[in-house]
Amino acid sequence: MRGLEITAFAKINIGLEVFWRKSTGYHDIESIFQNVSLADSLRLCIDGRGSIAIEGELGCPPGRSSIYHAAMALDEACGGLVGREGASIHVRKGIPSGAGLGGAGADAAATLWGLNELLETRFSPTELARLGGQVASDVPFFLFGGAAIVRGRGEKIFPIVPRTDFGLIIVQPSWTSSTPEAYEALDSLREECRGPNPYMPGTQETSYVSRLSDEELVRRYRSPVVQWQFRNDFQPVLEGRHPEYRELFSMLREQGAGYAGLTGSGSCLFGVFESFGRAQEAGEKCRNILAERAAVSPAPTVNIFIVQPLARSINVSYYQSCNEDTRPDKERPCYGSH
Repeated sequence: MRGLEITAFAKINIGLEVFWRKSTGYHDIESIFQNVSLADSLRLCIDGRGSIAIEGELGCPPGRSSIYHAAMALDEACGGLVGREGASIHVRKGIPSGAGLGGAGADAAATLWGLNELLETRFSPTELARLGGQVASDVPFFLFGGAAIVRGRGEKIFPIVPRTDFGLIIVQPSWTSSTPEAYEALDSLREECRGPNPYMPGTQETSYVSRLSDEELVRRYRSPVVQWQFRNDFQPVLEGRHPEYRELFSMLREQGAGYAGLTGSGSCLFGVFESFGRAQEAGEKCRNILAERAAVSPAPTVNIFIVQPLARSINVSYYQSCNEDTRPDKERPCYGSH
């Protein structure tokens, strides 16, 4: 029996423009996605039992997980082969849920890639991305990975050469954030403001919207971190709900972050530092600050993750039932590696 151990890496959003809701009920976005070293681990094998078994740290019933929906999307695309052959998938979580880090999308992408490899169904990355888009809007990115400009509902992927020359601190507050609720809150705020909407073309509901060109986004991404001019449209909404965000952003900046922002629709925020070593030093200081505050006034737990930007979204190890790997290409990086 042959199997795969897949490390599925999280992502952050470096800026996130959310355009006004279309008549379809959906929103277009404009963002740069960047993989980071926080990760989930999935162990997949074809077991010949004629069923799809999913277990581990899912946070929801297996039949509602992104992993199950990804397996079923591939199963339908290949005429029921996954179900006939039988697949076993075990998950070990390292990416917090409800955090804006793309854990569910990363897991779905790893499932599609892994089953495609094990069953030798030979779907191309583009075909897998199309299937992944049926599961969640961020899955296509994780099938290419590294860094990319992402538009539309998440299906318009323009890979760019990823930066790996900085370090990051990711801060996970004590609350989670629901993406549908965040969009509803943003729509409500915009309706209340009734301000002009310079980005909505009005007559082009069938095409995706953009504000900045790919070239301009790449130019900004390549500029020194202290000069980054990115914003996340969800940030004012979430700061209104959780004023504690302002203190956490201030903490990151006071410890030397050249840029600080929200990732996705929250709840996590992050600070970008000039090097990984600098992020490590600042991360320890942030932990001490939070511990001192908790000693004076007990507060819910805030987690600190010190991570690196990556040039890949997935890493794979092959194994056999005897746990002896005989393949020469074990530990090879997959899509998005450089």
